[in-house]
Amino acid sequence: MSAGLFLESLNLRNFATFENQEIDFNEYFNGIVGETGSGKSLILDAFQLLLGARADKKLVRKGSECAIIEGSFKLRNQNLLHYFDQIGFPPEEESQIVIKRIIYSSGKSKSFLNHMSCPLSVLSNFSKTFVDMVGQFENQKLSNSDYQLQLLDQFSKNEKTLLSYQKDFDLYSKLHNEAQSLEIQLREKRQREDYLKFQLNELSELSPSKEREDHLIQLKHQLLNREALTQNIEELKSLSSEGETNILDMLKSAQKISNKISSVFSAETIAQLNDAISLFEDFSYSLSKHDFENDEELSLDEIIEELDRYQKAKRKFNCESDELETIYQDIEKELGGLKELEMKLSSLKSDLSKREGTLHEAASLLHAARLKGKDDLEKQIGNGLNELNMEGATFNIQVQKLETLNPTGFTRVDFLAETNPGEGFYKIKEIASGGELSRILLCLRQIVASDDSINIFFFDEIDTGIGGETALKIAKALKKVSSKSQVLAITHLPQIAKEVDEIIFVAKKSFMKDKEQRTISYVENKKGKARKEVINTLAGL
Repeated sequence: MSAGLFLESLNLRNFATFENQEIDFNEYFNGIVGETGSGKSLILDAFQLLLGARADKKLVRKGSECAIIEGSFKLRNQNLLHYFDQIGFPPEEESQIVIKRIIYSSGKSKSFLNHMSCPLSVLSNFSKTFVDMVGQFENQKLSNSDYQLQLLDQFSKNEKTLLSYQKDFDLYSKLHNEAQSLEIQLREKRQREDYLKFQLNELSELSPSKEREDHLIQLKHQLLNREALTQNIEELKSLSSEGETNILDMLKSAQKISNKISSVFSAETIAQLNDAISLFEDFSYSLSKHDFENDEELSLDEIIEELDRYQKAKRKFNCESDELETIYQDIEKELGGLKELEMKLSSLKSDLSKREGTLHEAASLLHAARLKGKDDLEKQIGNGLNELNMEGATFNIQVQKLETLNPTGFTRVDFLAETNPGEGFYKIKEIASGGELSRILLCLRQIVASDDSINIFFFDEIDTGIGGETALKIAKALKKVSSKSQVLAITHLPQIAKEVDEIIFVAKKSFMKDKEQRTISYVENKKGKARKEVINTLAGL
């Protein structure tokens, strides 16, 4: 089974000593060979630039405006398409991923993924997801504790358990964030609670309504004009029915006379007079019952005081009377919401407590499985290192239980090694050389099934300081890794070159141009007889 994603070609234009060179790679095992200084490390530099490394204007070929590095990756596993869709850079062709970097002589640079401009962080994340580079540069996944834990989980067959835990943890984290948000809201609302209660009490005493204010204004007006109104009402009573000479009596007299001479008038006229008497009797009755004592028996001072509270409330809330009632209801609603918020938070905390208990149980199972798996992995890596002639080297996996839960449980893993017997164990990133780190990674790649996302391995110092039997063993190990992932290795050893599927030979030559001597690097893919000649040259034959 070959890699789901691999580097198919690399195009270099005006890049250092490369003028215009396309390099083709095999999907399995690629060996980059050539004399010292020929430009092998430039291929590594170019590859790193595709993966988000910082650009250096010194890499722009002398006399050129810019350098262009373009890498074409073949996508053989269509499931990986989801990654590019998710980050917003879907490929134009389903099976082709294209990355381009342009470096200008001014020092500025541009980056593109699938023909769309992108930040370097996108390329860096692409690298972290699909590529493992091992050597004398910084991007070493094996030195990362999270990656080490991932490898231990793969070896311990924890993927299903971990996936289930992570789903539960994601939900727990969302609910925990929601609870924190509710606590912030509750704290803010509690700070307002006393003020809201004061406002509510103030408005409650007022019982605000437009109708009430209008009624009070009417009462005030009546009380202020009571004397004049009373005099007018009394005059009306006298004129209508209570005076010695009044309208009602005169109408009734008119009725008696009209009845005597009814033949003179039509029935309609007589009816109109009768209706007038009836209406005026009603009017007189209303006047007799009219009383200026207000229903609530409020004094003028009390009415003025209540109206004054209305004015203060309107100024305070910057509104009209008809809006005070709405404000009152809003405050009641906000205070009611406070209680609802308290109940919701209490219920959420209870749920979180139960979920946390379940997560702790799952994390404990994962931790136990990791402790169990680490002994066997240590042993197998130790045997593998001995097979790769790292005699005396001892491998140790430190599994530590953390105090708090995280997306992978509560386990921290550190890979330790003692490369010199008796000198103590240290984290591999602190003591391992590029060659040693490469061999440790080789052991892991052979032991741990390659079902994670890493598809491409670039080894720079794999053959540093070795030869003979060790070189043969490393060559076989690299070959084994390349059966599942693409391997690119810069090498000087014939033992390794003999095992590669594609020999990429790098050379350089000098020439005169415009009366100036220039150097150009070039690449040839050696096959057949030419391949054997390269291997023999490496062997000194």
